[in-house]
Amino acid sequence: MILELILTPVFALIGVIINLIPDMSQREALTGFDMTGLIDVLAYGFYVFPFELFMIFIGNVLFWLGAQMVWAIIEWAYKKIPGVN
Repeated sequence: MILELILTPVFALIGVIINLIPDMSQREALTGFDMTGLIDVLAYGFYVFPFELFMIFIGNVLFWLGAQMVWAIIEWAYKKIPGVN
């Protein structure tokens, strides 16, 4: 019961943060949304670097960010054990 009292505001805050992310499934609400500028910028990058190298770079960055997040969660969990520094 105490744990639920503590976690309720945390989950409410997470829900508010998730609701701030725009919903891209409604296409009619995005009438003024244009991605051609982003695609043009990416095309200039693909002139210099091949697409495969670009995807390896993005995959590498995402992997290490994910690994860092997993390690932070593991570190947080084992530091919660009393007597472990």
